[in-house]
Amino acid sequence: MPEYYLVSHERYTLPQPSARDNLLAVYGLEAVARSLARTNPDGSKGVKLRKSYKNHIVDLPGKHQVSQAKPVNPEILNPSVATNPNTIRALDPELLKQALHFDKSPPTGISGFNHVDLAISDNQTLMRDEGEEERKGKRKKKGGLPDPKRPHYG
Repeated sequence: MPEYYLVSHERYTLPQPSARDNLLAVYGLEAVARSLARTNPDGSKGVKLRKSYKNHIVDLPGKHQVSQAKPVNPEILNPSVATNPNTIRALDPELLKQALHFDKSPPTGISGFNHVDLAISDNQTLMRDEGEEERKGKRKKKGGLPDPKRPHYG
């Protein structure tokens, strides 16, 4: 079988400055780098810089603080888990039939059940009082768009 080679006569020149060069020295930025260093050449702490970027990102959505690392669950590091995994066993059909048997609900509904709780969007709605809506005397805004923080149902 014949061998093929890609032959190119084009010459390439290395970029200047090279990535192997000390770019701080090439561009005269060593003094700036020393002034911004976290530690001085003698090992003492350098000047603490203000974190001025926070003012620039405060209006962006999302978290701006890095949370501390959580410890790894020791069960993950347990070698016996990899060698002896939990196996899923078949469930008894009669037990399933009893557990998943549903009676028809009465025409008055289920006491204490509120369908609004199925569509909650925050924890405060979870902890609401049953008579809260009557006490507030709900008022609707005239015109305009609904408040984006309050979900609208039906």
